[in-house]
Order: sequence, then structure tokens, then C-alpha cells
Amino acid sequence: MDEKLICPICGQPTRVYMGKARKDLLCAKHADELKAGLIIVDEKGLFIDKKTNKVLNVNHHEPKKEEHKTGGVAKCIACGKETKPGFLFCGGCYKKYADKKLLVEITNCKDITILDDSYEGKFTCTDGHIVKSKSEMIIDNWLFEHGIPHAYEKKLPIDADENHDLHPDFYLPSQDLYIEYWGYNESNIKYTESKNYKIKTYRKLKVTVICLEEKDIMDINASLSRKLKFFVRGEINE
Repeated sequence: MDEKLICPICGQPTRVYMGKARKDLLCAKHADELKAGLIIVDEKGLFIDKKTNKVLNVNHHEPKKEEHKTGGVAKCIACGKETKPGFLFCGGCYKKYADKKLLVEITNCKDITILDDSYEGKFTCTDGHIVKSKSEMIIDNWLFEHGIPHAYEKKLPIDADENHDLHPDFYLPSQDLYIEYWGYNESNIKYTESKNYKIKTYRKLKVTVICLEEKDIMDINASLSRKLKFFVRGEINE
């Protein structure tokens, strides 16, 4: 095969159909992801991960934030601004993130991306609810726009100790069901343990739960409409 017929993202052979190679040179895997909308193409023709907004082209090198000291000056790991040597954050970012738990992605042993700096609740929905992520805001707005009464993080008692109460993302009183949005992947161990515990508890209580993931948010109207129409009472509907 022509050595040039390789995927610009991973270097695997370009997908060839009936003797014709794809013009964008994508392999089968990334061609499918492009079709599914997980990858988009920007105005420069570069392939972008829709979720992280990162350039995927293997031969593209973006300027990196300086993480090390330069001339006695250190850089904030969040925004790249100058900070005091030995400090991870500048003054502004310290105030923003102090006492918060953050999920970060570390690449190349030095590059840090804060994946969910908003996980303290600062997104205002159309109905006035304050939620913890953009995806939850999309769900809340959809419910409001479709005239479906809903409560955000209404506590669900599981025993006599209120400290054990669960807080599902949404509760729909008209249908007596809960909606959980699972926003992180399985690599987040603590989050996965919490998710598994909640699912186990929901099954034990035999409550009705509709589960949503990032792929559902991409077409919220179709996915949530379908799940609300075909859910099974007393079960975890994934």
C-alpha cells in the first residue's frame, strides 16, 4: 500500500472501499467516529475531538503551556499565567479552585487539562435551576421546554440516617422516576465506585431510573424522548 495512505490521526492504513481510498485518509475507526460526530473538521482541515476540543492530527503541534520555571518564574497549571515559584496556581485560579475537587487529564507527563472545573454547580438553566455541568443544563432545559415537571438532585432516603441519602440528578414526579447522567468514563475510579453503589442501591429499592451518557446528550431530543416512552418501571433503564 502507498505509504502516504495512512490515517492522519493514528497512522493506521486509510479505509479503502471498492478500490478507492478516502480523500481525508482516515482509517476505518476514525472514519466511523467522524460519521458519528465524535470527530469534527475545523476550518483549517484539522480533525478535532468534539468532547475535548483537542486537535487529533498526529503531525500537528500546538504551542504548549509552559509548566516549568523560566528565569525564576513559574506558570499556573490552569491558565498558564505567571505565578510564584513552587505555586501550582496563579492568584485568580487559586480563588476559583480553592477547596474544590477537580478532575484533570495529564498527557506527555507535563500537560494538564482540567476536564470539569465547573463541577461545583454554576450553570443556570432556563427554569432557574443551578446545575453542575453543561450536560445537566441540556437535560434540564429539555425537560423544561417539553413541559415536564422535574426536581434537581432531590434527595432519596435509603435508611434512617440522612447522611446516607442519595441525590439522583433529576426526579420526575409526574412519572415517579429518576434520571441519572453518568458524565465520566470508567477511568475515574472514585466516580465509578460511586456510580456502581448508586445503581446497586436503586435496584435494591426497585426505583425507576433512566440513565443518560455523553452519547445521549449529542442527540438529547431523540434519546430522552425514546427513553421516557419505553422505560421499564422499577428497573435501571440504560
